Amino acid sequence: MRRGVWLRTLVAGIVMLGAAGCGSEGDRAVMAAPACPDGPSGRPQPARVPPGAVWAGGPHTTAPADAWGGGMVPGWTDVVSVSDSGFSTAAVRADGTVWTYGVNYKGSLGHGSQARDHLAEPRRVAGITDARSVHHGGSTFFVVRADGSVLAWGSENILVNAGRRDGYAGVTRPRPVPRAGGVVSMGPDSLTAFALRSDGRVLGWGVNLTDVLGNTNSTRLTRVKGVSNAVGLASTGSAVVVATADGRVCAWGSNAHGVLGITPRGGQSGRPVQVRGLKDIVQVAGGHHVAYALDRDGTVWAWGRGVSGTLGDGVTAEHHTARPVKVPGLPAVRRISAHQFTGYAIDTDGGLWSWGSGVTLGDHTRATGAAPERVPLPGPALDVSARHVIVDTGR
Repeated sequence: MRRGVWLRTLVAGIVMLGAAGCGSEGDRAVMAAPACPDGPSGRPQPARVPPGAVWAGGPHTTAPADAWGGGMVPGWTDVVSVSDSGFSTAAVRADGTVWTYGVNYKGSLGHGSQARDHLAEPRRVAGITDARSVHHGGSTFFVVRADGSVLAWGSENILVNAGRRDGYAGVTRPRPVPRAGGVVSMGPDSLTAFALRSDGRVLGWGVNLTDVLGNTNSTRLTRVKGVSNAVGLASTGSAVVVATADGRVCAWGSNAHGVLGITPRGGQSGRPVQVRGLKDIVQVAGGHHVAYALDRDGTVWAWGRGVSGTLGDGVTAEHHTARPVKVPGLPAVRRISAHQFTGYAIDTDGGLWSWGSGVTLGDHTRATGAAPERVPLPGPALDVSARHVIVDTGR
């Protein structure tokens, strides 16, 4: 199948982002929005997470009924990065090796098989000894290596191959992503991958449905123009947000849910624009059509789609805000994360907080999901990805 035919077929099968994305008033507002401002050169650094054990709050999606249901993951006692796709989970240990377990969805475990097997305990992914962090987009995994190159494997070979489709089968073993160099972090989603370089520039490749790759008709790896001083990066599925070196936030892609910070909602932009109302931002995170930002004072801000309590504002009904709002009820926060319709915050004492819906952690049951609640853990949290948490068990 030719690439153009495949793209049209894919687009036809995807649910439209809604009428808010098609209004001419929204289009005009996006076109008039201020561009992402120039500022001090970005010099992003890899996230430094102390080694810890990994606690799982529940089984993987589609795991066998008798599968292990959660607790401390066997053998994962010195983990510095973890990424939970829902079906399977990958982790980087302090020695640079990568391990996976869970359901093998189109090669997502990275062990050379397409069979939909269930791996109950972590197994090492062969051939990787210099990993720094692991990230997922859908059931495709990306490993950033110590030299800034990227390895990938999993369900979408167009993402593994830097935007070039090589058949339709998943990639079952790690493979270098062509031309992806100088990378310090990533923010992929199920159809598109984004990489933050050490010079503050952003690379992107995959399916450019809502101009998330900029103004290009290609799926191939490209540099996103209009942003050159990023220090943090996250995808919300239909839009991308970055934190800049001077503490601002910029975004591009779809504004159907207000993620570009523009009112009225609607339209889309391949040109990065500034999200107004935020300053001194040190980290960003992205859920499903919702974005989060953490400022220097430890305050968490949210904007975009508020379904199921994702904005943490006490409302579970479908609603939107293009103006970032403070997530109430949180102590001072040092790290944020998100997965689909759930937001997470780790406070300065290692307490883990969550709000929204979509992921249940252990015995923690939310009454409404509309506001942040503390999640009981066996130790202080160091980092979190969906239902998996790196914890410090040595205190």
